[in-house]
Amino acid sequence: MANTTDARIRARIIEYADNTPEPPVMSRAGIVTTGCPRCLRTAWRQHDAEGPVWVCASCGHVEGVIVKCPHCAVAMTPPPMGAPDRWQCPTCPRVAATGESAQDIEERERQRLAALAALNEAIALRAAE
Repeated sequence: MANTTDARIRARIIEYADNTPEPPVMSRAGIVTTGCPRCLRTAWRQHDAEGPVWVCASCGHVEGVIVKCPHCAVAMTPPPMGAPDRWQCPTCPRVAATGESAQDIEERERQRLAALAALNEAIALRAAE
């Protein structure tokens, strides 16, 4: 519980804790939440046979998790059940985790390309010896 002497803040914290459902069992990806678009309460990320979904613990609304490639503007392929949270673009080599921004995804791709360029340079130097 938060360390506060303000009775109003403490009451809001207690109300939130009392009205927030317990999270699901933690998976390898950890516990991920978002706001439910219908009731604005807590939705937990779950994984069913068709892929990851958001499930609202309050109203039961279920919605598929979608991650879009910022470069190709297509839905990325979700990770298989039990695998790490690593989405893959079906048309380019970009990867992402749920909730990452387009900037995060593009920065990872920039780093990947820089690493490949450095590796190619090292291979070329080694071949020249």
